[in-house]
Amino acid sequence: MLDINLAISDKYPAIQCFLCHYAREELGCNIIADFSLSEMDKRDSAARQRIDAIITDLSYCNDDRQLYGVAKIRAIQRALPEAKVVLYVEYDNLSILKKAISYGADAIVSKYDPVSEIKKALNEIFSRPHHRVYLSAFINAIVESETEKSVRLTAKEWEIIRLYSMGLSLSSIAKKQNRAVSTVATQKYNAMKKLNVNTNSELIQYACMNNII
Repeated sequence: MLDINLAISDKYPAIQCFLCHYAREELGCNIIADFSLSEMDKRDSAARQRIDAIITDLSYCNDDRQLYGVAKIRAIQRALPEAKVVLYVEYDNLSILKKAISYGADAIVSKYDPVSEIKKALNEIFSRPHHRVYLSAFINAIVESETEKSVRLTAKEWEIIRLYSMGLSLSSIAKKQNRAVSTVATQKYNAMKKLNVNTNSELIQYACMNNII
């Protein structure tokens, strides 16, 4: 049993509900049910010290704030400097994973892993004597086996990625650059292939993690 105070923040309500139930009933954790990153900024130090760890994905949104990627990790570290950070992610892009590691995540678990990896991650980060990021079986396989290709995007490809990640449509980008939509679409596709990202949401995560936007 893990006698810790645990906060959980996931963009999918069903996943958040499941994790709360699993951590409470299976692991014995005390769940901070009213956790809110924006509210945590306003709380006193005693309230912050109640949280030993947080399980979170890399996006956060409410009426006042939207945080993605590195910005969310930094916000958590500012609000909860003593808390362990367990990232629970749904993507397998090596660049994003390396960035998350470099910004101080204590553990990274994939949503494709068995849920038991959450327990392993928490046990590891609260029992180890020295700081070393815990990588789940799925994440560790990616980091060990995948060789990241040299990213050599053209200036136009970088600009398309930047504008698209800021919310512009391909037609808007084409109009802004006075180019054909098909040309912009092709360059976006080529850029995604070079970056080894497979979906638009993963592309936006990459842009956020690498401070492109």
